[in-house]
Amino acid sequence: MDNAPTSAGHRRGLVFCLLAASLACNIAALLTPFMDLRVGFSSSPYSLLNSVDMLWGKGLYVLAGLVVAFSVVFPFAKLVILACITAGREIGPHRRRWLSAVERLGKWSMLDVFLVCLILTLTSGQLLVGAAPLIGIPLFVVAVLLSMISGELLTASLGHAREEAHMRPPASAGFWLLLCALALAGALGAPFLRIDDWKLANQAYSVLTIVPTLWKEDSILSAVIVALFLIIAPVGAWLTSARWWWCRRADLPAPLSHAHAKLMRRWSMLDVFGLALAIFLVEGEYLMKTEVRWGALFLVALLGLQKAFQFALDRALTRPA
Repeated sequence: MDNAPTSAGHRRGLVFCLLAASLACNIAALLTPFMDLRVGFSSSPYSLLNSVDMLWGKGLYVLAGLVVAFSVVFPFAKLVILACITAGREIGPHRRRWLSAVERLGKWSMLDVFLVCLILTLTSGQLLVGAAPLIGIPLFVVAVLLSMISGELLTASLGHAREEAHMRPPASAGFWLLLCALALAGALGAPFLRIDDWKLANQAYSVLTIVPTLWKEDSILSAVIVALFLIIAPVGAWLTSARWWWCRRADLPAPLSHAHAKLMRRWSMLDVFGLALAIFLVEGEYLMKTEVRWGALFLVALLGLQKAFQFALDRALTRPA
């Protein structure tokens, strides 16, 4: 009988420790450069605050506001919200709504990280421009991941709803699954950007080619980040959704539930990468001229199809068994 309160207490203590570590890493990341950026013969450190100042100085107030909101303000706001939820004796409906909100938005803190990954990739092997990762990147990534893990621990303590026990999703969801697969393949494999600058080696990049490019340049952490959140998580989310849909349609036991697919989608960051790509296309002109390729359109199509597929499944969730 006493095991449940003890387990809840241990979970609460673990979450507080993770939040404290995340706070320390967030503060350190604000004061530490993410990378050393070289243009010609001069180099300068690139940090969160530098990127905001750069965008603001060029009159790109909306983009500067996005970076401030997602990568500077929101990480600390999320820690405060999670700490308040953890401090409560129980997670009531009001706190559940707050927890759900920060879980949906948590991954957007990675916006500046993917912007750095893009710059590291596009400057790879170039003579006139270059970039080298610095300690700020791992500090900030650890801060974001610790806060996301804290949220997942709190969500897991709520348990899974029994709404899936006899759920039979509509056949139309299979159509959205197929389109999602095609769009996902295009988003990962089609070149999304090509360097179009006479001073530089003109190269095209897709999400799949970012990983070996970063690995070759010894940006191991950046390569792992791209592989996990832009390739493995989206593909895993699709495979889990497809397997769950097929098993439920065939009245077979589903080894992985729809809740697992939603968990993977929370860690899938193609939409965050898409926004980072849009910011680079505006901000990165001082580094190099680029040309948008088909992969960017597939990426937009994928995000739209994912929303449509999720809407179809959410409708199924509300239907009585």
